[in-house]
Amino acid sequence: MQQLTAPHSLFRYQSGRVIALGRVILGILFLLAVWLDRSEPVVAVNSTYALLIIYALLALTIAAATWSNWWLDARLAIITHGIDMAVFTAIVFSTNGSTSPFFLFFVLPLLSAAIRWNWRETALTATALIILYFCAGLLVAGTSGFEIERFVVRSGHLMILSLLLIWFGFHQRSTGLFVRPEDFESAVETHQNPLARALAVAMGVAGAKAGALLVGAAGEASDGIKITGDEQRSFTADRPLFRGATSTSVVYDLAHDRALTRLPEGQFRFIVASDLFDMDEVRRLGLKQGVIAEVRTGTQQGWLALWDIPNLSTDFIELGRELGQAAGALLDRHALFEAIEAGAAVRARLSLARDVHDSIVQFLAGAAFRVEAIKRVARSGARVSEELDELKRLLVDEQSEIRGFVLALRQHRDLDLAEAVAELRDLAERLGQQWSVDCSVTAEPSRASIPIRLQLDLQQLLREAIANAVRHGGANRIEVGLAVEHNRLKLRVDDNGSGFPTKNGDSPTEPWSLKERVDRANGSIRLVSKRGSTNILITLPLAGAAA
Repeated sequence: MQQLTAPHSLFRYQSGRVIALGRVILGILFLLAVWLDRSEPVVAVNSTYALLIIYALLALTIAAATWSNWWLDARLAIITHGIDMAVFTAIVFSTNGSTSPFFLFFVLPLLSAAIRWNWRETALTATALIILYFCAGLLVAGTSGFEIERFVVRSGHLMILSLLLIWFGFHQRSTGLFVRPEDFESAVETHQNPLARALAVAMGVAGAKAGALLVGAAGEASDGIKITGDEQRSFTADRPLFRGATSTSVVYDLAHDRALTRLPEGQFRFIVASDLFDMDEVRRLGLKQGVIAEVRTGTQQGWLALWDIPNLSTDFIELGRELGQAAGALLDRHALFEAIEAGAAVRARLSLARDVHDSIVQFLAGAAFRVEAIKRVARSGARVSEELDELKRLLVDEQSEIRGFVLALRQHRDLDLAEAVAELRDLAERLGQQWSVDCSVTAEPSRASIPIRLQLDLQQLLREAIANAVRHGGANRIEVGLAVEHNRLKLRVDDNGSGFPTKNGDSPTEPWSLKERVDRANGSIRLVSKRGSTNILITLPLAGAAA
């Protein structure tokens, strides 16, 4: 099974690990820095060293405990966040207060809030830090080492940094941080089962070794696909995986009967898994520990379930939500492409039907017209061998015309206008003989080129126009004109027939066979008809749909 994978590292989709490791590094750096600088700390020396040692040990313990435990990481998030803020405030003001070289270590709790939660939590953290900084500054304002100017400047820096990180927290949830569009682009081009392809792509992005994707109309059974290793199996789920409404993305651990999601505001929500899932359904699928995300398409809804993920973390709540949306979009695009292909097939059938009608059917009608004429001559006692030979020649010519038609459809080239006019004149001569009518073709000189598909349309339009003029109008003379103006091809057909009938003086209705072909080519048709004269003017773009 081909998967779109990128090299996985220890910190991909692992914001909890990044924060825990950052806490360890900062705690050790704090301890090392004050130990090397004998002038620090300024106040509460023993208490500061004790606090730093305890904090460094606590940071190491938390990092070890939460490194591969997403549930504990989420549980301890708020507690450790408060500890970080308190410790950094104490350390900054025990090391020269407003002039402390450790001032920028306030960045860790700010970044932690922006990464873990939402802009609201980032704003609350920033507000708390600023208040703590001011309060601690006021407590030491009376000491000789306090510099009011630097205190004000750093307070301003803290507020500016806070505003920037609040902005980051506000925008990072509304942007795609995990899934790249190129991960899914190539998936649309394959003819594989769309469910299997969407699932394979999601598994590749998440690094999951197993997964299932099931979608269906609301209230109906869902069709699904399950992939485990190299094994792929289709199935039908009669019951939904969830009991009632739930979040759009959930990280779960069925062995410990727990699940975790994130509220729209950014806070974690801890759930008992058995209260959330239909346990019989999830066990039947083989789910153990992983992520489940909602999938919605234009007409269906369902769930994407991934498990056996090596480095599952709380980040997979957001990743799962994005993968569910991407899987739904992929299924929608696949449905759209299928509809386009089906529409193209329908258009091809209609086009073929028109071509058969305008060529073979009209020729057979003309041949029948000619046979009736030969029969009348035969009843008068005259010899008809020459007429029969002429009819035979027309049949051979029509056979050659059909072969040429098929060959032209296989070609992708343009014709010079002179070459196209020559072919139309040959066709007009044959049609004149077939329908016993005088037919001529004239053209204005031009260096334009005509797409081969447009030339075929011209031939079919000429066939239909001549057949209509003779069969319905009784014409015996037809004049055809061809011109190219401003990248548009103009075809004029004039005959001396009886004209098209009208009702209540209205304009005559264009022949449907001509109008349908002209509309398909994004062209226009205008008909002027009166007794003894019919004029049809057809305009086609050289770069139209037919081309």
